[in-house]
This record gives sequence, C-alpha cells and structure tokens, in this order.
Amino acid sequence: MSYKSVLLIGLVLALSGCVQMSPRYVKGTEYERALFLYENGRLDEALKKADSIPRESIDYKYARRLITDINTAYMMISRRHAELADDLEKAGIYGQAIEEYRAALRYNPSNALAKSKIESLTEALSENRSADNKSVARDRKRKDERDEPEFQANLHYMKGKMYYESKEWGRSVEELSAVLKLIPSYMNTKDLLVKARKERDAAVDRLIKSGISFFQAEEMEFAIREWDSALDLDPGNKTAADYRSRAEVIMERLKNIREKQEKRPL
Repeated sequence: MSYKSVLLIGLVLALSGCVQMSPRYVKGTEYERALFLYENGRLDEALKKADSIPRESIDYKYARRLITDINTAYMMISRRHAELADDLEKAGIYGQAIEEYRAALRYNPSNALAKSKIESLTEALSENRSADNKSVARDRKRKDERDEPEFQANLHYMKGKMYYESKEWGRSVEELSAVLKLIPSYMNTKDLLVKARKERDAAVDRLIKSGISFFQAEEMEFAIREWDSALDLDPGNKTAADYRSRAEVIMERLKNIREKQEKRPL
C-alpha cells in the first residue's frame, strides 16, 4: 500500500478520537506529534505543529517535507470534491454539485474551475426555480452542447489549467493531452502542455534524487515515499520504479534479519 493510500485511510478515520491522549503523541517530539496528527487525518493541526518547528531543529527538514505532503493532501482532497461535483453536475443535481465545488475551494482556494462552476451552477439553479419549463429545454440544450468536442476540450483545458496552477503537474499533463486529442490546436494548450511536462519531469527528477539521498542514508521508508510521489506524477517512470523495488527488497531482508535475531535464544 502506498503512503498516499495510507493517508486516505487516515482521512476516513479523522476525528475518531482524542489523539493527543495517545502515549505515542504524549512522548513524541514535536515532529513525531505532527506526523501522528497527519496520519490520523488531523491535517490542519499537523500543519500548524510542523510549521512551528524551528529551522535549527534536527527535525526541520522532515517537518518541511511533511508540510509539502499536507499541502499535497489538500490538493488531492480538493480534486476529489471537484470530481464528485462534476459527476453531480452531469446528473443534474446542481445544489449538491455547488456544495462539492465549495468544498473543493476550501481545500484549494486557487481552484479557478470550482469558482467558475459555482457561479454558473448558481445561476442555472436560480433560473430553474423561476422558470421550470424553460430550464428543461435549456438543460437539454446544455446536454447536447456537452457532447460537442469544443465543450469537452474546454472542460479538459480548464481542468488542465487548474492542475497546472495547483502544481499538480501529472494531472495537468493528462488533461491537456486530452484537449489535444479532441482539438489539436485548441487555444494555447500545446504551449501549456510543454510547460507542464517540463515541470513534471523536473519534479520527478527532484523526487528521484531525494529518494536516492534517503536510500543512501538507509532511510528506506522516506526513500520509498519520494519514489511513490515520483510515480504518482509519472506512473511509467522506470527509474523510480526500479529504485523503489530495490528499497523494498532491502527492507524485506532487514526485516527477516531482525526476526531471526529476535528468535535466537539468549
């Protein structure tokens, strides 16, 4: 299970108890407390605690990485709400779609797509309430428009731009590539896609190198986390996949050695 999968499970279990009363929390360092809060889905509290760790602390580097992970989690949550809102909108459930887009904005205030959708859906909802018959015809027209390549291209473009602005380079590349499949010369998609790929490749390179540094320091779990993040951005990246496999083999060997040592009679 990837680190981000563990995170999502943690989010489901959020607020399930008073984590501050845990012995691990009470006895831990500030960084360990921040990490514990993060693993239990208390992202806001984890962010504040990690951000309070001073630069001179030995845990400062890890705290900054945790902050990056938390911000990434916020982006992921925002995206989940936006995707659910999109499904609700397609089903014509505008009220709930608006609420989901608002939730997406809470986790990512720069989400331009969510802002635009809230405005358009609020207007559509208001029109529906005042003129039901007209709205039915209008909805049919909108449904027909949604089937048009230009409408779909614009939707993918807006998502691609949103992901680009949110620095989610992998998703941005996916959406912008979808635009070009529909309309090869749509707006400035080609230029934006080139930039998104460049940023993605640079981010992947940084993560791979960071993972190697952890690997060489024998911090395998941190190394795997970095390579998992690289694979999230670029699932087909062979370098990250190979390094990750090597780290897992070493971790398994170390685990077997420890187990054998524990079974030896005193």
